[in-house]
Amino acid sequence: MASKIIQISFSEAEYSHLESKAEEEGMTIALYIKNKVLDDTEFKKWFRELLERVSRIKYGTPFNIKMVLSTDWVNIERGVRLAMGRAFYNYVVAGKVEGVKPTQKDSANVQWYEVGGEE
Repeated sequence: MASKIIQISFSEAEYSHLESKAEEEGMTIALYIKNKVLDDTEFKKWFRELLERVSRIKYGTPFNIKMVLSTDWVNIERGVRLAMGRAFYNYVVAGKVEGVKPTQKDSANVQWYEVGGEE
């Protein structure tokens, strides 16, 4: 099924407001709007699952989100995976994921984290 595109215009003030709200959530403006309008998007489903799985990781364990989502990773649309990566990093940096810290990026530019890790 082909994707549908909707075009919409915002004033400078409205756009600024959306930009700020999307940034707080670690999302692009388009993803932020989509998640506010639609009840249960694929992003919301997988992001909730990611947060749930991360909450069960033992102290001191290094991980990346691909490892956490394991065999489910290939079933998630590429755009959703990229959005989750950005959103999760922003959540961690903002302290919204208790006890998790970003550690380093590897040679494939994959962000690694650790439960109880140091920035």
